[in-house]
Amino acid sequence: MAFKSYSWSIGTTSFRVSQLNYKIERQLELLKQFWNNNPGLKWNEEINDSNIVGLDIQKDEKYPTQIKYYNYLKENEFLTGTAKLRDKDAREKLSGLAEIGLVDSNRNLTEIGTRIESLLHKERTKNNIFYIDDDSYDYLLQFLKLTINKPGFKIKPFIALIYMIEKLGYLSYDEFTYLLPLCKNKYDVIKMVENIKDNRMGFDIDEIIITKIYEMDNYLRALEEFRKDYPVTEETMNIISMNRKSTSYNLPYVNVYNELVNLIFHLRHNTFEERKNSYKKLFDYVNNITGNSKKHWKNYLFMGYSIRNIDEKFDKKFRELDISIVKNIIDFKRVFFERMHIIKWKVNLKEYFDLNKRYFSLTDIIKFEDDKIELEMLPKYYFKHIIDDLLQEPIITDKEEYNKLLYSYIPIDKISDKYTTNIEKVIDTINNELNTHLSISNINNYLEDERLKEFNKLIDEKFDDNTLITLLNYIKTRNDNEVISYVTDNADVPTIFEYIIGIIWYKVSGRIGNILKFMNLSLDANLLPKTHAGGGMADIVYGYENTNSYPKHNLLIEATISESTGQRHMEMEPVSRHLGEDINKTSNEKDYALFIATNLEERVILDFRNMRTRFYPKTDGSYINGLKIIPIDSDILINIIKDKLNYNELYMMFDNAYNSIVPDPEWYNKEILEKL
Repeated sequence: MAFKSYSWSIGTTSFRVSQLNYKIERQLELLKQFWNNNPGLKWNEEINDSNIVGLDIQKDEKYPTQIKYYNYLKENEFLTGTAKLRDKDAREKLSGLAEIGLVDSNRNLTEIGTRIESLLHKERTKNNIFYIDDDSYDYLLQFLKLTINKPGFKIKPFIALIYMIEKLGYLSYDEFTYLLPLCKNKYDVIKMVENIKDNRMGFDIDEIIITKIYEMDNYLRALEEFRKDYPVTEETMNIISMNRKSTSYNLPYVNVYNELVNLIFHLRHNTFEERKNSYKKLFDYVNNITGNSKKHWKNYLFMGYSIRNIDEKFDKKFRELDISIVKNIIDFKRVFFERMHIIKWKVNLKEYFDLNKRYFSLTDIIKFEDDKIELEMLPKYYFKHIIDDLLQEPIITDKEEYNKLLYSYIPIDKISDKYTTNIEKVIDTINNELNTHLSISNINNYLEDERLKEFNKLIDEKFDDNTLITLLNYIKTRNDNEVISYVTDNADVPTIFEYIIGIIWYKVSGRIGNILKFMNLSLDANLLPKTHAGGGMADIVYGYENTNSYPKHNLLIEATISESTGQRHMEMEPVSRHLGEDINKTSNEKDYALFIATNLEERVILDFRNMRTRFYPKTDGSYINGLKIIPIDSDILINIIKDKLNYNELYMMFDNAYNSIVPDPEWYNKEILEKL
């Protein structure tokens, strides 16, 4: 009755991190540097007298190169805290990258890993058939190849996900969490689609899980052993639970089992008052169950009641539970066994939900929103007529052949002849399905328009004025957990600050223009920000056409949450350089910059003010006569929201402030603070 894997997952729970895009790519960069600095080291070399120089080896640590890599990550602030086993922690940091083919078994960067690492500090482009960021497209190629091939499993998990979404229209979060990972092969995937259809008609997810449990011979043998006629002891639970961890986790289940037997068989016909003491014991025994299983057992047996408010109404509900209505001990054991393992499976599967979601989200073609998981429009129609064939393609079982495929950059149409780079085929499918008249020349504009509609809907539903003000206050006081919890944990707070400012300025500008193009941010499929390394551009470049209120110009918006001397050091040169480069490019000296900080340092204000009298060199040898840079803080941004000021009004205020002759030390207070 040994444990056998019943589900798959991508990566490892030991490296389930926020900002996964950035941290994967940053770690690839650090790993490349590490090997360049240490060319003679071997990843799996064990400790000996010659390779531990300078290392303080801890008990149970075995691999010096891995320890050195851990130390290198820590030196470069990729890690915080101190791991108990540094070599183990280093392995865990790279295991997910190895699984998706970015590093090999010796933890050297593969061809595809090198390609993704090279994008870290580059501007993102979308030169691919799905119109997604370059790194997202490379991740997509990896997931189209990714295969889980181990005893009992022969499946491409990402293909399985696409197949199920295509056949069902969407997956709910519960279906994604509890059912998709139970598919071990293509036959399971096809059958699971039918099970989900039944589930949506009222068939319970727990019933599907029970079916999967009984498909495994170790569970059948365990139930057979459990049903034998002898007292249930801790040893019995050790046999039937198939825990991978310590058997000490099983003792509470013995007490729960015996107290349920007492309630259901010995006290079946007693009054509520006579059963009440047994309920209290059962509640205490359930409280001794460890981990998240405790919550599930409480929900199942006590249905939201606390021990203080159980009453005759609760007693009636308890008597109607499937475990209470059994007629004999054999059936009772079956129901108890099923419930124990349903809960174990669901707890385990829930653990992997976040991990699978994060990795699949790297592709930017899967939308995780509300309670539905769907494909973006272009991928939806791309896969529509080929997904059946993709599911039926044979799995590569030769390890060397598979690794060669996984480690290499291979164009999509070379991964399988089912894939195409002919966008016309996809457009034809879209036109036929949606009764549109799209072409190669306007498909990207159509997709951008659709994304902009979705973004406006997101703003209306998630980012009203009060919410934006609350978020700005959280950012100013560095209540980072609240900010990340509300917006996304796939971006750091500085990136979220830029994103929030982009939304605010889009609303201030009457939602004119395409803010998705104006923001120099990477957005995921849900149009939420992702953190990448800086690409050397202004945070936001908002383009305005000529109106009666202002001339044609670009407004560069730079944002920072840095303070004091760090603010001056980090922001002075980039802001002026970005504005100068923009004017060089547009030949429009009406372009100007807005510098927004949570807290402004006085020297920064004065330095930016002095830019109006400085000359900035242009590429043609001439000079820009002064740079217009207006500094404001997030409190002023809040006032702009509260006063519902529009860009026509703000342009005039900023222009008047720039041309003001108020002396510099008084300028900010009189021209900015007093007027905004």
